[in-house]
Amino acid sequence: MKLNFKTICFGALAACTFTACDLDTAPTTSLDADAVYKNTENADRVMRGVWNYIFNSGSTYASIGYGAIMMNDDFAGSDVVRTTSYGYSSSYNLTNGYGRGEINDVMWDMVYDPINNCNAVLANIDNIEGEQTEKDRIKGQAYATRGFLYMLLASHYSFAIDKDPNAVCVPIYTEPTSYDMAVTGKPASSVSEVYAQALADLKAGYDLIPTDYNRGSNATDQYKIDHTVVAGLLARTSLYAREWQEAYNYADEAMNLKNRYLMNETEYKSGFNNALNQEWMWGYSCTIDDNLPAYNFHFKDSTTPGSGYSCLNVDPYFKELFDDNDYRKGMFFWGPNAGYGEWTMLSSKFKFADVDNMLADIVMMRVAEMYLIKAEAAAHLPGKTSEAQSLLKELRDARMKPGYTAAEITATGDDLLKEIWLERRKELWGEGFALTDIIRNQQPVERKAWQHFVECTYNEHEDGSVTDKTPIVTETGDVIFADDKDEAYQSKYCVILQGHSTVKLPDGTDFVPNSKYYLFRITEQEELQNLNLYNDHPKLDIYR
Repeated sequence: MKLNFKTICFGALAACTFTACDLDTAPTTSLDADAVYKNTENADRVMRGVWNYIFNSGSTYASIGYGAIMMNDDFAGSDVVRTTSYGYSSSYNLTNGYGRGEINDVMWDMVYDPINNCNAVLANIDNIEGEQTEKDRIKGQAYATRGFLYMLLASHYSFAIDKDPNAVCVPIYTEPTSYDMAVTGKPASSVSEVYAQALADLKAGYDLIPTDYNRGSNATDQYKIDHTVVAGLLARTSLYAREWQEAYNYADEAMNLKNRYLMNETEYKSGFNNALNQEWMWGYSCTIDDNLPAYNFHFKDSTTPGSGYSCLNVDPYFKELFDDNDYRKGMFFWGPNAGYGEWTMLSSKFKFADVDNMLADIVMMRVAEMYLIKAEAAAHLPGKTSEAQSLLKELRDARMKPGYTAAEITATGDDLLKEIWLERRKELWGEGFALTDIIRNQQPVERKAWQHFVECTYNEHEDGSVTDKTPIVTETGDVIFADDKDEAYQSKYCVILQGHSTVKLPDGTDFVPNSKYYLFRITEQEELQNLNLYNDHPKLDIYR
């Protein structure tokens, strides 16, 4: 395992030369372009290094690459309760992005350094040695990677595109950055312009990546962007950009390319740790020699002995959103988390594949997401309400216990959209969509305090003292409330279990739509160094 956290100057990307898993190699900007981009094999290595950096860069154990960004977004949402162990307290309290905490700084470097290397690949790929089909594939993957990264920026550094299409977002770079450009910087573009760039890049990748390109059956190659992945990214980005017809079309294509496959109960409960899962469209796999991204499971896995922090836990109210015959409901239950032993509502969704060797794969896209994108897009398109209802029911049916089906869906209009959004929360819990959905749908975070006395087993001694109090958990993973008992009984025989501990914004006010605390904020270093940052679009008043 390589623990190699460091600050990298803008425009200089380590890990993108010839050893895909080594963060100590020289940056491409320090080498002659003719040496780096001699042939397609070397250009392909650069792209492998780009993705290695996206998943391995960071400054602490709680900020390792894109996996940490996804966890930040779930901790900042409505349905994850953070226990008191190490990691993600500022994410849970919503002081990270706006307050320019560590995740915010990591995100900026994690995105812009790979963008610069994608730009270098695109600038050189046409003039290198190699077969044209390989050039097209690598070029397409560079475009698609850059488009994915601009989508991340657009969805985090600005409010929803339909709130203010011209609101300032972030700078767009489409050429390799020289030293002078890195020092002076480019003006920030609007959120509409950043989404347009993301979509243009993804469409270029869609056109260039051969439809018959096969990344193979090795788990460690499943991060590579093939035609199915780029179609899925176009669906996701079109949804965020409110391009309903394109979101519908690309989601339909992507889910059909995977034969509309949805996991069965056994697969769903296997730990979300295997990039070769049939429903996974895109995932990042670790090896013993390159297992740093799997460190994120020390925060996500709350049930495997040996998991370190186990702070990604469940809002008790969230469990009640599931139908009793939905097998996902049984994956949430009370118990002591594997890390600090704190009693909380646990989730068995994420489990190490091999905790001793710190191995687990990270999911980035699934067929279920395509169902939800297509359903949401259909709900916005004329004449497709019944199709949206059918898609939602098909997904819900797949999550029911054997012999049961989901209730018919009759909601229409805004009520139907709310059902689809709720299903996104349930199906994609812990997979990094919570904060993005709150921002793009202009919703508030929803958290209510949950605190109850519960019945326990215990040891009562001759002197009347009680020790070893342990909450009683029923077969369904529930606890037995003792709120109706008198204060003396509660104090002696019961313990208090809690849900959310943070139920207000950092300034003490209630959660509201479009709060500045939901946004990532342009880094202070960028504001100080980029003299042109706000030339085209003014700084948001909320940051003045």
